[in-house]
Amino acid sequence: MRIAFFTFSDVLYKQISESFEQNGIDCARFTDELSLIRFLQRNSAALVIFDATQSQIPALATLKWRTCHFRTDLPVMMIGRSWDSEAVTEALDAGVDEVVIGTASVAEIMARARRSIARCRGSRVGDRLTVAGYTIDRSARTVCFGDRCVSLTARELSLAWLLFMTAGALMSREQLANAVWGKDADLAGRSHEQHIYKLRSKLALDGRDGSQLKTVYSLGYVFVARQDEATDEAADRAQAIAA
Repeated sequence: MRIAFFTFSDVLYKQISESFEQNGIDCARFTDELSLIRFLQRNSAALVIFDATQSQIPALATLKWRTCHFRTDLPVMMIGRSWDSEAVTEALDAGVDEVVIGTASVAEIMARARRSIARCRGSRVGDRLTVAGYTIDRSARTVCFGDRCVSLTARELSLAWLLFMTAGALMSREQLANAVWGKDADLAGRSHEQHIYKLRSKLALDGRDGSQLKTVYSLGYVFVARQDEATDEAADRAQAIAA
């Protein structure tokens, strides 16, 4: 078994890794999320631990990657800071599975890690997601809307799932590139733009039939349900500010 541990602290990494290794669990260390995501794409891991001492929620890219790749079997735990109620709520809302409050002992972290792994084993994300008249079926790799049902490639499916899951929220090019491709936006580049174009065409997301996949110039993209006028106006304001 292997866990991935994101931390800048040599001391904390030594303490945690030694404890896990004594229990027969390998510990791989990371100090940037993109390297962590690339590791998770190629290797199995039972748990991801984030040291949140220097950042309140440093796991956002990893959580988005987990969402669009349907990895609900991979728990994410946050440790290493004094949490107030607002910070705990924000972390849980972002998708963190376990939050260790205060300065916890290594034994407590180990116990909570075992609990998180056991809870997530065998868990399975739902096969379908319905938003604004669109139904994504990840098993069939299709999206149905109106009287149409279209097939998507694996990356188109991941991209659509993440955008629909976060309907109304701006997703930056960097966030999408990290989550779907495991690359930064510059490296994803042309492929990124082509997938957005194909998704918009396949799913009629140009606004004529109601919903749209809107480009917010220089910032990113947002899936806007036409009936959500407030969200649409917010996207327009964001685009105006960027200009």
